[in-house]
Amino acid sequence: MASQLGIRLKAIREFYGWSQRELAKRAGVPNSAISVIEQGTVSPSVLSLEKVLKGFPIALADFFAIDIARQKVVVNALEVAEAPAQMLFSIVEPEVVNKGLDVSLKLYTRKADDPPFNHLCRDRSELIVTSGAATFHSLSTVRQLKAGDSLSIYSVTPFRLESLTDSVQWVVATMAY
Repeated sequence: MASQLGIRLKAIREFYGWSQRELAKRAGVPNSAISVIEQGTVSPSVLSLEKVLKGFPIALADFFAIDIARQKVVVNALEVAEAPAQMLFSIVEPEVVNKGLDVSLKLYTRKADDPPFNHLCRDRSELIVTSGAATFHSLSTVRQLKAGDSLSIYSVTPFRLESLTDSVQWVVATMAY
C-alpha cells in the first residue's frame, strides 16, 4: 500500500505529466527510487526526498503544504467591461481592506505555441483571464477559461495554464496573509 508521501509524489508527478522515468532523469536518481517511494515500500530520508524534489519546481516545504485531497479552486464569471486591475480589485478589495492584506498584481501573456505556464500558488490568489482563452489545470480542477472568467485559489496549489487561442492574457492578484 502506498504511503501518503508516495501518493503525494505520484499526484504531483502526474500533474506535471511526467513518467517516473522523466522525474528520475530530472532529479538525477534511478528510476527505481521513484517507483519504491510511490509504492510506499521505502520511506526516503529527508535528503533523498529533497534530491527527488529537485526534479520539480517545488521546495520541500511546499511539497508538504500541498493538500492533494482538498484543493480549493472556485470558478467565477465576470463582465469584461472593466479593466483587469479593476476586475480583480472588485473581488479582493473587501478582503484586503478588512484584513489589511498585501496584494501583488502580475500580468502574464502566452501565445499558442509557448510552453504551458506552470506556477505554484502559495497564498490566496485571484486569477482573471483578460483576453483569449486557456485551459487551467490544478491537482483537482481542469477548466476552460475565456476572457472575463476568474478563479479563486485558496490553498497551496500547483497550476498550469495552456493557451487555447492565438494569445491569452491573464492577471494574478496574490494576497499575502
